[in-house]
Order: sequence, then C-alpha cells, then structure tokens
Amino acid sequence: VCPIGRKMIGWGKCPGRQRVKWRCPAKVGKWECPHPCSPSEYGRTFYTSTSDNPRLFPRVRRDSKEWKQRYALRTGVERCIKRQKVDYKLEASEGRSSRHWNIRVYLIAMCQHADAWLEEARKANLPSLDEWFASQLTA
Repeated sequence: VCPIGRKMIGWGKCPGRQRVKWRCPAKVGKWECPHPCSPSEYGRTFYTSTSDNPRLFPRVRRDSKEWKQRYALRTGVERCIKRQKVDYKLEASEGRSSRHWNIRVYLIAMCQHADAWLEEARKANLPSLDEWFASQLTA
C-alpha cells in the first residue's frame, strides 16, 4: 500500500531473485498524486521476497486465477487426508513397519475409491448394490 493508501501495482516477478516487483499506482496509471512518495519519473518501487516469508509473500499472487485453482486443489487434498486419518482411523493404527502403513494406506485408498463410485452411482440414480444383487440372483 502506498503512503496515500492506494494499492501498489504488481509489476511482475524477478525469477532469479524470487521476489515480486511493485510500482507506484500514480506513475503506472499516469495520474497526478497529491503527495508523491518519490521524485523519480519511474515512481516508487518496492520488492517483496518470497524467501523472506513464503506465507506472507507467496510465489503466486493471491488474487490470481492460478491461486484459486491451486487453493481448490489444496482443499480437496486436505479433505482427502482428513478422511484417511479421522474417518478410516489411520492414526489409530498400531502398525510399526512401513509395510504395515503402506498396506493400510492402499486399503484406505481403495475404500475411498469405492465410496466415490457409490456416490456417483447415487447421483446418476443407478440401482443400489442391494437391488443389483437381487436382480443378479433372480436372473
């Protein structure tokens, strides 16, 4: 935010230095600022570095389309992990070896996949498993 309270304009990334460049809104928008913050013709320039604080200054701008796509994926992954840990009780497992954990995670993934199939079948108004089994037994 510039000294008069307007948002600085994002002016691209500096990929070699992992930082984002911001410019004075008056100089970019070509309007006269009542209190210029820099005597330069280019205007005030400010850099935010991702390496300083990646949570505060991420590589992708928060108001961009890419940010919204990544955030949507992130929330989906968090729901999936929550389902594995809480609903399928992965954390309550008594296993000590990596083999046990791998088998447990694979079985949970199969159950999640079956849950997704059943949910899609329900949305498409397909017959339930009980109805399907009954029709197979009578046929």
